[in-house]
Amino acid sequence: MNLEIKLFNPKQLNEDQWAKIQGLQLESFRSVINRPGKEIDRLVNYGDFTRYYASHLDPNVEVGGRFRNDQVFTKPRVAVAFNKDAGNDIIGYAYSAHNVSGNNNLVNTAKRLSVVKNYLWLREFAVEPNLQKKGIARRLGRVLLSDAMPLQPVTAYIWPDEINFLHDVLSNLGFKATGDPKPVPLFGQNKKQQTDQQRMAAPTVHGVKVKLNRAA
Repeated sequence: MNLEIKLFNPKQLNEDQWAKIQGLQLESFRSVINRPGKEIDRLVNYGDFTRYYASHLDPNVEVGGRFRNDQVFTKPRVAVAFNKDAGNDIIGYAYSAHNVSGNNNLVNTAKRLSVVKNYLWLREFAVEPNLQKKGIARRLGRVLLSDAMPLQPVTAYIWPDEINFLHDVLSNLGFKATGDPKPVPLFGQNKKQQTDQQRMAAPTVHGVKVKLNRAA
């Protein structure tokens, strides 16, 4: 397969491309999460493209909703994998943004300038189900990390009860769990639809890149 990965500001992708990405993410999650279809639909806002599209152009629109009130996101980036042998069909994607936390604009600005408090947040990865485990996610990750600051710390949030292999994948890249898992209503509001979310962090972008390259 002739694969090409390109990096974009989310606003550089049109609505049709984002609709394709939403569908790709839905199928990717369905292949690895053992949940009813309607619950996974809710996870990716399937059936509400307007919300999905808006939150990926600017994740700050979900602050106070899906994301905590004290979060601020800047510099969102999207790495997209195209299959050039199939008319540049989108077969994978990954999303990142810079992230600081706090309720004070002055403090948030200082954190962004300090680098060590300005996290690179790895939001989402998705690969077409029949192309998973072929190294595409690693290549997408390298592209996102290449656009980040080498000394930035890195964060990712995982759902251990839903996708159980991610903890080991991230641990091998230098991530460690921070704090205790917290229940979140990703799949719905009732107790059975909640799942634990675990924050994981790595000290620097550079360190993750080194380990990611060794894993090739």
